[in-house]
Amino acid sequence: MSWELVRGNDNIRVWVRASGPIFEGDAPSRVRGTTQNAIRELVELGEQRLDQILRPRPAGVYLSVAQAKRGKASKGHYRRSLHATLSSLNGRIDDGNVEYGKWLEGTSSRNQSTRFPGYHSFLKTAQWLETKKAGVLHAHVNRLVRDLS
Repeated sequence: MSWELVRGNDNIRVWVRASGPIFEGDAPSRVRGTTQNAIRELVELGEQRLDQILRPRPAGVYLSVAQAKRGKASKGHYRRSLHATLSSLNGRIDDGNVEYGKWLEGTSSRNQSTRFPGYHSFLKTAQWLETKKAGVLHAHVNRLVRDLS
């Protein structure tokens, strides 16, 4: 692999010439596919984690035990509003802009007036995924290198 850095007119241009089996034939598309698969796996892990965090307990997540009378406990509407999108090398999980989503997360101005701190489910999931991403990507890359060898 060789590269050259040229500076002119306040622009920096970099040319990279790569060679070897990982850059020839169908390998570039396989590297991209491996990256997409790793992103897909991380998004799926994130969805599963959010599902666990937001799963209604017997008394209902959004109602106290005293308030959760038969038929009034949460049925998991917010949890079912979560959806993931994958496009190219990007993955995203969101709640579809549910009206009370920011309040449940704890990022709404109403959290201060209601004294409800929020569940911070997206924040906790993002932090958890940060600890998992290297292992997921490492496993996918190892599989690719083994296949290309």
